[in-house]
Amino acid sequence: MLDIVVPTLNEEANIDQLVTRLKNACPEARLIFVDNCSTDRTLEILEGYGVDIVRHTVNEGYGKSLYDGIIAGTADYIVTIDADLEYPPECIPQLIARLDQCSVVYGSRFAGDTDPAMGAFRIYGNQLISWIFNKLYGQAVSDLYTGVKAFRRSALDGLEFQCSGFVFVVEFAAKLVRSGFRLEEEPVEYTIRRAGRRKMKHVAEASKALSLLLFYRVSRLKIKS
Repeated sequence: MLDIVVPTLNEEANIDQLVTRLKNACPEARLIFVDNCSTDRTLEILEGYGVDIVRHTVNEGYGKSLYDGIIAGTADYIVTIDADLEYPPECIPQLIARLDQCSVVYGSRFAGDTDPAMGAFRIYGNQLISWIFNKLYGQAVSDLYTGVKAFRRSALDGLEFQCSGFVFVVEFAAKLVRSGFRLEEEPVEYTIRRAGRRKMKHVAEASKALSLLLFYRVSRLKIKS
């Protein structure tokens, strides 16, 4: 059983293609879309496909959308993927296959042989955050802020999440590692968004990410002592 969780906010230009490709790539999966108060036709289009929809009546944030989608499902395996089509839905089966040997798999834009088509600022910023995370938590990820990942539902047993925005990505990773899991990676193709508007403000989010990485690391040391 597989739940695919997709947070959406004003993605009417991408939804038709996204749903079609998800259904083709994973015909047995349950598709759970969490709409974060879209003001365009996103909800209307989704309703026409008969997928599961969780509605936010106000903008509750990217992280809250992911978490609400996760808890709305019941499947043993979960995939979260962004709605902007920067990550191909066709990569999902290869991520799921890895869950036979591990509990968490990140789809990495930087683990393969090709350079992702994205600006240098975003590349170096992501690599810096990933490097700091690896140093603090003893991991070896190349793409902490990837928009597609797969994991076993059992990996979240006993975990609670408080972050509602994009920094949920950091909280999610830090708490999984603190629970004893290693974050594995699988190379995925990446294509820069062709339609719609990017939501993340990268400089502000990087500052929040660094603060939270240090907070969870220090709190872990305090628990040990």
